Amino acid sequence: CPYPGCGRGFPRFYNLKSHLLCHTGARPHVCPHCRAAFARKHDLQRHSRTLHSGRRPFTCMRCSQGFNRLDAYQRH
Repeated sequence: CPYPGCGRGFPRFYNLKSHLLCHTGARPHVCPHCRAAFARKHDLQRHSRTLHSGRRPFTCMRCSQGFNRLDAYQRH
């Protein structure tokens, strides 16, 4: 990474390009539903899939509460 003081290395230019966003603070990927902005396209896709799809594939067997992400279910 050419950013002063960082020094991280990346095997692919794509990974470096994605990493540079953490230094610039740029969030070019914007949700068309709620205008939330993300640095990486993958994060926008996960946001859309979990918040705007209406799906809750993880269900608690004790209380029947549904969750849209496994990590949220596990914290419950």
